[in-house]
Amino acid sequence: MNNLVDKQSNPLLSIVRASKYMEIPVHTLKHHYYNVSNQTAPAPTKIGTRVFFTTKSLDEWVQSNTKTEA
Repeated sequence: MNNLVDKQSNPLLSIVRASKYMEIPVHTLKHHYYNVSNQTAPAPTKIGTRVFFTTKSLDEWVQSNTKTEA
C-alpha cells in the first residue's frame, strides 16, 4: 500500500480515496461492499448514510484474502 493518506490528519477514507489507497478501481471496492457478502468486504465505518473505511480495515481485508502457498 502507498502512503496516500496521512493517518493522523484524516483516518477515514471515502470509497474513492480507499480505492486509490488500495490501487483498485472504485467499482471493484463498491462491488465488494454493496454486492458481495459482508464477510468478504472490508469493515466500514458509517456516519449517517455515508460510508468510510480506515486504512487498518483495508489492510486487514487484504491480509484475510491473501492466500499463502502450503
